[in-house]
Amino acid sequence: MTVEICDLGTWGATTLAAEYDAECDAIRVNARAVERVRVALGDAAAAAFIDCAVAHERFHQSHPNASEAEAHAFARARAGTDPHAFEAVLR
Repeated sequence: MTVEICDLGTWGATTLAAEYDAECDAIRVNARAVERVRVALGDAAAAAFIDCAVAHERFHQSHPNASEAEAHAFARARAGTDPHAFEAVLR
């Protein structure tokens, strides 16, 4: 599995965080989201955001029927940061 930072655009008024692409087994983290987090919360928070986004997408890839709450809990345990901490910045 690869991880790419690229422009995923938006979904309505919300900036997409990340998506898993099964065709090429890649997690794409939205460069727009990384930059918004970096500007609002700093470089360390941007790195933590990437870790959370990757953990969240990996969980969904492994557990396709899992809820967002379950993926958030996994990301929080794996990355050590609550994914909810970034939501206000991305909306």
